Amino acid sequence: MTAEHDETGGRLLKAVEALAINHNDARTMVGKYLEQSRRDNPGASQQAHQEAVAKMVVKRYCRLAATSGGATALAGVIPGVGTAVTMLGGGLADAAFCMKLQVDMCMCLAAAFGWDLDSEDARHLCFLIAAGGALEKAGIEATTRIASKAGVNMLRQYLKGASLQAIKELFKKLGIVFSRKALEKVLPFGIGVVINSGANYALTKYVGAEAIAWFVLDRDSREGSASF
Repeated sequence: MTAEHDETGGRLLKAVEALAINHNDARTMVGKYLEQSRRDNPGASQQAHQEAVAKMVVKRYCRLAATSGGATALAGVIPGVGTAVTMLGGGLADAAFCMKLQVDMCMCLAAAFGWDLDSEDARHLCFLIAAGGALEKAGIEATTRIASKAGVNMLRQYLKGASLQAIKELFKKLGIVFSRKALEKVLPFGIGVVINSGANYALTKYVGAEAIAWFVLDRDSREGSASF
């Protein structure tokens, strides 16, 4: 990868870190969804509630991703739209918004599955899952598929010491992917809005499904180990 791609990935990572959801806001949102799940299914198990809340979270962020895609596609004709545009310019603003939503969604999913969002591990995990899932959707597997036993073990290993470097490497690759996608900005006004909205929705749906599968596999593995 070139120095330009390294710089793009670094700028993208910094923007997403600056825009990412507040831990308390994520916990509050998940708490409301959990209350709703308990009202709707009072006899359900904790695991069932976790998965119900997770689906609500993904549904919410899919809607937000579609909306943000349309909004940020307007950056070329309405300069200065939002913090991401200020930090990155119009070309990568949509990438920053979209990846912020992937990370935010993973933060909420981590909270739903009992991870402590105040811990560094939880934060790093969310960036790893969001970036790894986005690359998978683009046809570039990080090393192994996130939503697999091997993927669970891989991310657990990263959290033991190499997580920061792994996150930087993943965002370098994302910088390349999103730089190519930024070519959509030159499409006639209106067409780019539709493409970006649909693409962001599809990406968020994919990352959400992979993230839920990862957290379920991780939970079941830990609970299985604890039973022995």
